[in-house]
Amino acid sequence: MQRITSCVRLKTRTNISTRDMDLITFDGSCSPNPGGCMGVGWVVTLQNNSHSILGNDRLDKKNSNSALFAEYLALKKGMLEYVNADGQGPLTVIGDSQTVIYQMRGIYPIENHEIRTIYEDISSIIRQYELDIYFRWVPRIQNQKADRLSKSKQKVHMEYPNDRKCIIDIDIAPVSNNLRRKISSMNSTPFPTVKMLKRLHPGSKDLFSEMELPELREMAGKYAAEKAANEFPGKTDRSKYFQAQSLRWMLRGLAVDLSIHKVRFDSENKNNSKKSRKKKKNQKNTNASKSAGGRSKYYLNRRSFAF
Repeated sequence: MQRITSCVRLKTRTNISTRDMDLITFDGSCSPNPGGCMGVGWVVTLQNNSHSILGNDRLDKKNSNSALFAEYLALKKGMLEYVNADGQGPLTVIGDSQTVIYQMRGIYPIENHEIRTIYEDISSIIRQYELDIYFRWVPRIQNQKADRLSKSKQKVHMEYPNDRKCIIDIDIAPVSNNLRRKISSMNSTPFPTVKMLKRLHPGSKDLFSEMELPELREMAGKYAAEKAANEFPGKTDRSKYFQAQSLRWMLRGLAVDLSIHKVRFDSENKNNSKKSRKKKKNQKNTNASKSAGGRSKYYLNRRSFAF
């Protein structure tokens, strides 16, 4: 059995806390394992820029798919995200797969050809950017954010500020107490759930519901207006609607990044609901036609055999 040692440059740090280092957490899943659909998730946290980048991806069924390959793919995508964001280290990489972590540290051997290939890709990234890197294993319970991302069917790619930016203090925002509690809860949650996003709505028309985009831009300020325009570019009615909706949520006290995420979620959820309603309507019409056909045949037969 050939043992492949790590080519990455590791440094033993005894006097520097990992809290002062950039961070990548990653996770992968495969259902069923092996040969199923793979999901990968990663979180890149940059200390200097004080924000995290959350991302995930899903891959279709393939015989060569496995949970271990998904873990490695998540790590590679996280590393690429890190260098694209100009991360320069020192860097800590955290995962709940002992195999991946110990193979990257050169403790465990690598026997699978595909795993070796992606391992070499990751090592090449580390060498190319001359990263000082430390790989650390943690239990799954300490890797929940990346784990949720890897199992999520919803495509996610967003920046999450560690100190989320709000353009208005929620305590003075002109919203109902019920909505204020929901917004406060979301602002303090690193990765809001689908349930939280669905439940977040004004309930009824408020101060911002009837405001047009120019007025919303003026009230929200230059930073928020530019952020909304960059996230939903264009001059179409659809783009302007999305910009206005995101500014309304910012003015209600929701963090800037979550306001953007909320508008995107509502748009995708609305499209899925329309498809579901259309499918149910078509099914209902089909059943009605079948039922009507059955009655017509019954009455025809009864009429034919009437005395």
